Amino acid sequence: MIKTILLSTLILNMGLLLGRLAGFFRESIVASTYGTSSQADILVLMLTVPDLLVNILVAGAMGAVLIPEFSSNPNSAKKLLFQAGLFFGLIFIMVSAFLYWQSYALVELLAPGFDDRKKLQASIGLGWVIWLVPLTVLTGTVTAYLHSQNKFAIASLGTLIINVSIITGLFLVQFGFGSIALVAFFVLLGGVLRLFSQLFSVGFEWGPLGSSHSMLLSKNFFIRYGQALLSGSIFLLIPVLARAFSSHLGEGSVALMNYSTRLIEFPLAIAITVFTATLFPRLSESFINNKRLYNQLVMYGAQAILGISTLIMIALILQRDHYVDIVYNYGYMNNEGILTIKMLISIGLISLPLQGVSLFFTSVFHAQKNTKTPFFINSMGLFSFIIIYINDVFGKDIESIMWGVVCSYAGTFILQLWFLKVDGLRVWNVLLKIEFIMGLILSSFFLYLVTSWASYLNINNVTALLISALAGFISLCILALFNKKLRILIKSKVF
Repeated sequence: MIKTILLSTLILNMGLLLGRLAGFFRESIVASTYGTSSQADILVLMLTVPDLLVNILVAGAMGAVLIPEFSSNPNSAKKLLFQAGLFFGLIFIMVSAFLYWQSYALVELLAPGFDDRKKLQASIGLGWVIWLVPLTVLTGTVTAYLHSQNKFAIASLGTLIINVSIITGLFLVQFGFGSIALVAFFVLLGGVLRLFSQLFSVGFEWGPLGSSHSMLLSKNFFIRYGQALLSGSIFLLIPVLARAFSSHLGEGSVALMNYSTRLIEFPLAIAITVFTATLFPRLSESFINNKRLYNQLVMYGAQAILGISTLIMIALILQRDHYVDIVYNYGYMNNEGILTIKMLISIGLISLPLQGVSLFFTSVFHAQKNTKTPFFINSMGLFSFIIIYINDVFGKDIESIMWGVVCSYAGTFILQLWFLKVDGLRVWNVLLKIEFIMGLILSSFFLYLVTSWASYLNINNVTALLISALAGFISLCILALFNKKLRILIKSKVF
């Protein structure tokens, strides 16, 4: 089981890593071409809003509800896939038509600080790319099916496919062969290619009659979907609101907040979200069939995610100058913008362990088919962020908004620790085990020493980050050795 999980994690990690690196390259092209201008703000909305809408309306809920259903009913899984794809596809075609019609109002909602001219330009571009939403929804249903079958390779390449398509469009615009409208075309093209790559992997057969004679989308399915949708979307609304609040702070502020959150989302997706994604199908299956395995997955998963995210946080905060420079310090990005991004990620990276563990605990709740509790908890986190902003707890500059984000994730983390139980035990007992705490302290101290030393060397950005990555790997090995069962396994293999 451990070998299978590690192999699945490696496959998914490699695919997502390629996709995220392409995403970094995409953001670098936007930053070097448009800097922190009004055009950068508009392009950021065009490139982020469709995925944000999908994440808020569908993505987390789709996997949370469909994967347990696929796992518990393998004989009718393809039939359920067909019905879910047809239903959600039609629904979100209508949603996209409405959003296309109301694209100006959508810009007013997501970027209220834009002036009228800027809102109009943004609404035109957003109207084009909004049709990515139904394509991504359909891809989400297919991805859930592939994950339930422990097929991660093709699904993990989805981000790479769409980013390569967008980068192609950006290059054409950069060299004078088109306008932002051309970028919109390549956004939609990437969505189509991503969907069909996964359909080919499934071997999807068109059989409307055979797949519709019995309805598998029950009332209970939609209730749990609604609860999972609300809990997942509320968690994702925090960075959306952060960008919306920052739109009041002048030209380029939305772009700066977006550039910063991208640098935080990258390690979150590569090292944490991917681990949660590979564990979730097994959590769902073992909760039904093997409670002992389920408990072990929760315990080791929570420790692994907290340990990995803490080590990444330490390394990237200490190497923030190299980290930001390697992505954004090109072209039309000015020094003031670079310094602002460095300051923002120094704050935002504090939330990395909080977000990572919270996302994993949300998956644990969903594996239990409990969607009510994470909905309540994530609602409280979002509400606290709004209260912090309205009451100027930290002020109203862009730095204060990021502090509000960190505090809201901290509140979510604490509430999940309090409410989540496995076999009647609070999960904080797992995270407070003395062996784990000692291992985390020692590994963090080693990483701190090596990364601090590397940050003072007169070396290039790539070398500095590679040294930190190597130190992080060694630190993770040190942490792993504090696990008694792993030590016994290594001893039996070696001796």
